[in-house]
Amino acid sequence: MDHARYTDMTEDLRALMADRLSIRARTFPRAVRKAGRLLPANARAAADELIELEQRLAHPKLAARTDPAHAARAADTLRATLKAHRPGARASRQRSLLMAEIGFRTLVVIGAGLAILQWQSPV
Repeated sequence: MDHARYTDMTEDLRALMADRLSIRARTFPRAVRKAGRLLPANARAAADELIELEQRLAHPKLAARTDPAHAARAADTLRATLKAHRPGARASRQRSLLMAEIGFRTLVVIGAGLAILQWQSPV
């Protein structure tokens, strides 16, 4: 496997991560590091294999012994996982949780205010 093919593969995966997970990074390893727990364990393991592969491709003898099918399997695993993500799902979920928290806190304040009014009113 040559380094140009590896670079094309990781660049495509980095662009897919930017599109699906809204993670902006200049390099593939940095994008994987930023993604962190957003990726499932098998996708993180596949991404780590691709990152380790870059070090082997830097050495000419190890690059000749590197199996391209192994890299393709890891890339396919990561690509399939990223394609399953809906773009914007994380932002949508965060907005929903923020609105739920605001609503809950508003109810608590209104409830406390009504309790104070009931307690202070002479009956």
